[in-house]
Amino acid sequence: MAKKKAIPYTKCSICSRLADVESAFQKYGWEEDNTYLPAAAGKLMLVKDFKPYSSRKLQLQQCPQCKTYYLYETDYEFLVNGSEDEEYLRRLSEEEAAEYLAK
Repeated sequence: MAKKKAIPYTKCSICSRLADVESAFQKYGWEEDNTYLPAAAGKLMLVKDFKPYSSRKLQLQQCPQCKTYYLYETDYEFLVNGSEDEEYLRRLSEEEAAEYLAK
């Protein structure tokens, strides 16, 4: 039986909608200035959670279609007048993904 060849991320219906690096920023009380990750980011699957009990996330995620890996990170700053939340999503090379999988 022939092995199914993976489709490149540029032809994937999920990954083709994601840039190599995506970021988003939300600030409580300033909703009009908030930005969000593209909807396609929500279709990625969690592979490894490197900080499972932390409010700051560091996760290895993977596309269910083309199997491309991504690193997802969050950060926040608590301020008296409202918190600032940041999200980052970065497409990984095969070598980078292998390093995270080995952790």
